[in-house]
Amino acid sequence: MNKTVTIALASLLAVSPVAGVAYAQDAMSTGSVTADNVNVVQISSLDDADSNSIEFERLTTLSKNPTALEKAQADLQSDPALVQALASKNVQLNNVVEVQTAADGGKIVYVK
Repeated sequence: MNKTVTIALASLLAVSPVAGVAYAQDAMSTGSVTADNVNVVQISSLDDADSNSIEFERLTTLSKNPTALEKAQADLQSDPALVQALASKNVQLNNVVEVQTAADGGKIVYVK
């Protein structure tokens, strides 16, 4: 009987990580970018709160860096659904400074 319990536990341990990975991949593949899960943040709005001052400085610096702006544009071009979502929100793509992925799979787009 002890051997049967050991085999059963070993089987559960062997299978459980595989199921977790499959579930995670499925959850990630079903998420698509829509206007509802895109949050557009004006960099200037971060200057009002003391808690956001570091982020304001970082993004202001990025907005003046041509290499960072090129990266933001490349991120946009690789995600047509994001471009469409931003167009529906009347965001001018050349004002995008940075694109971040939120924990829920949505996008946070910082604009100057």
